[in-house]
Amino acid sequence: MRKVPRQKRSRALVARLLDATAITLAELGLDGTTTNHIAERAGVSIGSLYQYFPDKDALVEALLERVGNDISQNFRIQATAVDFNRLRLRDIASFSIAYGMNLIKTDPLIREVTRNWTRVPINKLLDPLERFFLVMALPYFVNHYRDYPVQNLEAKLYVLINSTLFTTIRFLVQENSLLPEKVLIQTLTDMIVALLELPAAQPI
Repeated sequence: MRKVPRQKRSRALVARLLDATAITLAELGLDGTTTNHIAERAGVSIGSLYQYFPDKDALVEALLERVGNDISQNFRIQATAVDFNRLRLRDIASFSIAYGMNLIKTDPLIREVTRNWTRVPINKLLDPLERFFLVMALPYFVNHYRDYPVQNLEAKLYVLINSTLFTTIRFLVQENSLLPEKVLIQTLTDMIVALLELPAAQPI
C-alpha cells in the first residue's frame, strides 16, 4: 500500500477497493482481473486506486490479509456457539477441518485464491488463521491438562496447524484426487489427536 488511509473517508475508499477486488477476482479470476476492472467496480478513478495501491499484487495482498482475519472471526463465532471447551479434541479437530474445507469449496473468492496459492502471498491469508488457532488452542489445553499433558505444545500446534492448512489446500486444488474427502478429514484428525492426546495406559 502506497498511502496509509488515516481519515474515515480514506479508510472507506480502501475498503471499497478491497470489496471490488474480492468481487472481481471471484468473477474474472486472478488472471482476468486488472486494476482498471477493480477501479471501475469500485466506482473510482484509476488514479485514486494508485494513491493507495501501486498494483494488483498489492490489492490482492491486502485483501488476503483481510479475508484471513474475517475467517478467523467467523471461526471464533462458531467456537463460541458450540463451546469448544466442552468438546473432545477429536470433535474439535474434525469440525474445524470440515468447516474450513467447506468454506474453500463454497466461497468463490477463496476458491480462486487457493487455486492459485503458489502465485499469491498465501501467507497473508494463512497467518491470521495460524494465530487464531494458536490463541484458541492454548487455553483449551490449559483447561484440559490432565487429558492432554503435552510437552512442547506450541511447537506441536505450529506443525499440526500448518500441516493441516497446506494439506487441505493441496487436496482441494487437485482436480482428480483419488482420496475421498471424508478419509482426508479422518486422517488429519487422527494425526492431530495422536500427537496431542495422552497415550492409553499399557496393560501390565
